[in-house]
Amino acid sequence: MRIFALALLLIAVLGSEAGAAERITNFVTEANVSRDASVTFKETISVIAEGSSIRHGIFRDIPTRYRDRNGFNANVGLDVLKVRRDGYDEPYSVESIANGKRIKIGNADALVDPGPHTYEITYRATRVLGFFDQYDELYWNVTGNAWPFPIAEAQAIINLPPGASITQHAEYTGAEGEQGRQYEVLAGTGNRYRARTTAALRPGEGFTVAVAWPKGFVAAPSESERWQWFLGDNAPVIVLVIGLIIVGFYYFYAWLRVGRDPPAGIIVPLFAPPPGLGPAAVRYVWREKFDDRTFAAAVVGLAVKGRVRIVDDGGDFIIEKHTGAKGEALTHA
Repeated sequence: MRIFALALLLIAVLGSEAGAAERITNFVTEANVSRDASVTFKETISVIAEGSSIRHGIFRDIPTRYRDRNGFNANVGLDVLKVRRDGYDEPYSVESIANGKRIKIGNADALVDPGPHTYEITYRATRVLGFFDQYDELYWNVTGNAWPFPIAEAQAIINLPPGASITQHAEYTGAEGEQGRQYEVLAGTGNRYRARTTAALRPGEGFTVAVAWPKGFVAAPSESERWQWFLGDNAPVIVLVIGLIIVGFYYFYAWLRVGRDPPAGIIVPLFAPPPGLGPAAVRYVWREKFDDRTFAAAVVGLAVKGRVRIVDDGGDFIIEKHTGAKGEALTHA
């Protein structure tokens, strides 16, 4: 029993090591730049399958959504032309992912035999070239950074249109944002560029190249085409901004029509007691008691209504009943 258990443990360990051995032995991307500004890519990906990550086939994730130099959305056009495995056509499908397209290669009803296999992916991309004042450029992540296993070696081959020649180039290895220098340039003049990595790329790392050439060999997009792309790529944001502007103008117009306060006129203070209450009653309500001012208010109120007269007698005041006079009707108090 112990021998049997040790045998099972050994098989499990060897199986896990075999799964960990899955890798890309060689990743070659050849790009042909056309005069119409499209680029045709052929990727030759040699793998070792062990039934771990590579069971029915492989995924190839290609970023097609990014931000341009001004921070606006931009989309790359992608058209898959052909997919093959070991020299034969292979089933595939294309689906959208967060930042681009995923090419799912393989048959869901069939497993890939363990061992070496070579996948070929050919696709045509548009809107991948950069058009600058002094030069045009292809900036491309050769391998992508989404592979879950290492890449022993990656190569990039770029063929420019006839007559064009390379003016400058740059290369980077490593994870996204890194600028590693583990590469060598095998050809960097004329119209054919070639470079390869000099160290294995770990899972999540990639190989990126940038090649520039003089203007005039590739048709640059017109201003109308640029505007069409911009509107198509940023339509949701544009609709939102236009909607906010329209709503803002509507509320401003409504405020001008009915929302503003009327112009202020001359303010005239008017004082009058509540109906049915005289000055003394109002004083009493306010103070909640009788006092001297309550009495004074009652006398002045009677004088105002013509019922009494207040006579100044050398500094003293005499209150006389005003007989025969008909004044205002008396209110309470």
